[in-house]
Amino acid sequence: MEIRLLGPVEVVAGPRRVPAGRRQLRVMLAVLAAAAPRPVPVPVLIDRVWGEHPPAGVRQAVWTRVAGIRKVLAEGAGEPVPVVSWQPGGYVLRVDPDRVDLHRFRRLTAAARRPGCPDPERVTLLAAALDLWRGTPLAGLGGEWVARQRDSWQLERLDAAVAWARAAVRVGRHAAVAPVARDLLEDHPHSEPLATALVRALAADHRTGEALAECRAACERVRRDLGVPPGRELLSLRQALLGGEPLPVPPAAAGPVVVPAQLPADVAGFAGRRPELARLDALLDGAAGVIAVSGTAGVGKTALTAHWAHRVRGRFPDGQLYLNLRGFDPGGPSMEPAEASGLVLDGLGVPAGRIPAGPDARAALYRSLLAGRRVLVVLDNARDAAQVRPLLPGAPGSLVLVSSRTTLTGLVAANGAHLLALDPLPPAEARQLLAARLGRTRVAAEPAAVTGIVTACAGLPLALVIAAARALTRPRLRLDVLAGELLDARSRLAVLSGDDPGTDLGTVLSWSYAALSPPARRLFRLLGPVPGPDLTPAAAASLAGTPVHRIEPLLTELTRANVFAEPVPGRYRCHELLRSYAVAVGSGAPDPTARA
Repeated sequence: MEIRLLGPVEVVAGPRRVPAGRRQLRVMLAVLAAAAPRPVPVPVLIDRVWGEHPPAGVRQAVWTRVAGIRKVLAEGAGEPVPVVSWQPGGYVLRVDPDRVDLHRFRRLTAAARRPGCPDPERVTLLAAALDLWRGTPLAGLGGEWVARQRDSWQLERLDAAVAWARAAVRVGRHAAVAPVARDLLEDHPHSEPLATALVRALAADHRTGEALAECRAACERVRRDLGVPPGRELLSLRQALLGGEPLPVPPAAAGPVVVPAQLPADVAGFAGRRPELARLDALLDGAAGVIAVSGTAGVGKTALTAHWAHRVRGRFPDGQLYLNLRGFDPGGPSMEPAEASGLVLDGLGVPAGRIPAGPDARAALYRSLLAGRRVLVVLDNARDAAQVRPLLPGAPGSLVLVSSRTTLTGLVAANGAHLLALDPLPPAEARQLLAARLGRTRVAAEPAAVTGIVTACAGLPLALVIAAARALTRPRLRLDVLAGELLDARSRLAVLSGDDPGTDLGTVLSWSYAALSPPARRLFRLLGPVPGPDLTPAAAASLAGTPVHRIEPLLTELTRANVFAEPVPGRYRCHELLRSYAVAVGSGAPDPTARA
């Protein structure tokens, strides 16, 4: 039995097609098949099938559609058939990935992109992958998820077609390239890699006039529709054709393709964050180009991005790049864009002598190298949007995953980034994290103490792992004693200290504090001893002895830095560990009279 998504959704059992049911059932089957073998949580299923306005009784509708899918799949009785089953993470379609055309397509394209794959084999693999397409993917279906997937998968097809065309020209099969490339250019008229592949194929087939006409047309489309000059390869092809010179060597043939694998090690004992992981999965499935993960210091941004990057690295066969941009780091100034561009070019295999000196030229070469490739770029600890922007690809296909203590509003507004804001862990997930570090037996033996530790750590993952490390290095320490030390506000930060700046909570919080403007730092210091869970702009203005119209920009600065949170409009708060830090820095601040 096969499940086909690269065209109308179909279930094929041997020589016959099994009716796949009505629209919603076909959409749900497509959601499960595209995610397989990962489970799909019920809320995600509801969102992808019904969108923002699901009907009343939608969970019953989910069960009905799942039953319908099971009935459709049972039509393939007599051979191993896919099954839909429930597990704690949601519904999962248990199927051999090669029985879903989407996954078979991705396996073939990944095999073709492996380093050292000879061109004849690459042509055969990519041709087999492209033959799986039967038209518009998910044809006949509608909805936001379907539209996102359709666009994303068509870009994957475009990438595969470009790679096939380039390899086919190199092995002398150039005559087959022109009709395929021209057909795809109707749907992707601004794809310069596809246009250059077509021009090279026509020139290799001694159709120089057609090649020059296609080259001129491609340059004109880019200038007219996008308002930018054509890329270097397209311009160099036009110049060579006009001068009757040999065409320049294409980038893919200039040397071995470097596939970087720079991700840091996955996080040991990672726990929780299921909704956030599901959200990241949904953004990836929806062809997001930039995802910005923000949150306060110690909330687990780096851990989440590293863990998820390892989960999805198979979706990026052209490699994974990683940079710590040192936006909040005591080891020195934050990384400048020119330095960052040089490091990513080095990771992509550009020799040191060929890396341009200027930052603009470096960014342009970086975008050229990523065009037509699927690369995951993880940028950790970003300072602001300006630091990230030169590292954004110029063409779809790759994904940039950014983490920052600040809310990168500029990336959202100007670059279409999708924002994922991390909150502290809820109590249940905080207990899971402690159990993963200390062992379930020790956690179960002192449930009240564990509750105290979770409360004192305010659900902050960094604080929880520091507390767990303290308990692990002192195996005779009872957890209720540790909880008592943590619940005492006077000793809390001392208990959560360490000999490594990265695992000393006070030091980590100080990096966020140091990045604030002096007026915002003063307001933060004054906040420490204030009773109550939150405060209004009027209360903050009264506290600081400052007019409200001057206090509001400071509250905005503290919120963007994720030092304050605004859970409801007009009310600001920060968690207890930040309050403890505010008291600590306030006691040594230069304005004790104002504080009093």
